[in-house]
Amino acid sequence: MGHGKDFIDQYRIVRLIRSGTTCQIFEAVDGNTNQKVALKVLTAQALKSKVERKYLQHEYDIASKLEHENVIEVFGVRTTGNDPYLSLEFGQQLNLKQRLRADKHLMAYRSNTIIETSALGLDHLHEHRWVHCDVKPDNFLVDDQGSAKLIDFALCHPSRTGFLTKFGFGRPKGIAGTRSYMSPEQIRQQPLDIRSDIYGLGCMYFEIVTGKVPFTGTSPENLLYKHLNAKAPPANTLNRNVTQEFSDLIEKMLQKKRERRPDHLKKVLSHLSAIRIFRSKPPHPSEIVPDEEDA
Repeated sequence: MGHGKDFIDQYRIVRLIRSGTTCQIFEAVDGNTNQKVALKVLTAQALKSKVERKYLQHEYDIASKLEHENVIEVFGVRTTGNDPYLSLEFGQQLNLKQRLRADKHLMAYRSNTIIETSALGLDHLHEHRWVHCDVKPDNFLVDDQGSAKLIDFALCHPSRTGFLTKFGFGRPKGIAGTRSYMSPEQIRQQPLDIRSDIYGLGCMYFEIVTGKVPFTGTSPENLLYKHLNAKAPPANTLNRNVTQEFSDLIEKMLQKKRERRPDHLKKVLSHLSAIRIFRSKPPHPSEIVPDEEDA
């Protein structure tokens, strides 16, 4: 899309929010309703790809059937023409990855809410029998109160269990996802169910409370090898303020064999309601003395 273009269909373009390889996100106003929206528009490079156009339609088909305060709302889609787009609920908030970098003390203070609401949004998707396949901090928008909204359903795959899983139906084609959060079965290109997302959420919980991902590698291949074979360090060894109970929960979510993980996010949420995440609640940023910031 050219930056000089003022309208796409009824949407008046206000400004570019961010740009990636396959899409650009614009702030826009719906001329029919005067509602502010976010417009996800394919880049000139992605326009040539029928797959990227299908991803937009796929994302709309899934998200338009979801209705939950912790899932982003989707309004419309167009996959034809020179400016294929998806129109979404507009929010000023950054994603969790950005906020962990820019607002680490506020995110620590709000971590209980972030951890709970991210699970609630993902659980709603699972109730509709979808696996997100790309659970990571980048795919949750978080406001100042810590309320998280699940976004980006392009890689969603039907959840397959029982007979269909046994005989390989629903097997993903190629490895898709983000290496730092990818479950062993996803790496092996096996049929996926919601326990694959629970693994990714465990990786994200680890990062929220420690500031680090559970696995790093010297190469992309080495990183995937560690997901398959290495054991993550206990979260409470990297952050002594993390309780043993929460550290144990993350360890269960990161089990290599999916049969050993919680099989439903409601079980994770139930466990969270019964334990403390931190030994002592992280302070609000306003309470932190600058000289003690890195202590």
